Amino acid sequence: MKGLILAGGAGTRLRPITHTSAKQLVPIANKPILFYGIEAMKKAGINEIGIIVGDTRKEIMSAVGDGSQFGVKAT
Repeated sequence: MKGLILAGGAGTRLRPITHTSAKQLVPIANKPILFYGIEAMKKAGINEIGIIVGDTRKEIMSAVGDGSQFGVKAT
């Protein structure tokens, strides 16, 4: 099954936290918030996840990679 995560936006309302990091990678309980969404989709049986990103594309791609660390295929 395929899923989609909308992870765009600059995170201006989260400043100063987002001055140094993408809002999608802000840690909650020592884990980037984006990872919770990926893990929830995996638990729901979704194994191919497309992540729609904006200006923070490189940072998010570096953190998520190909998705293998979560047991999914991420693009």
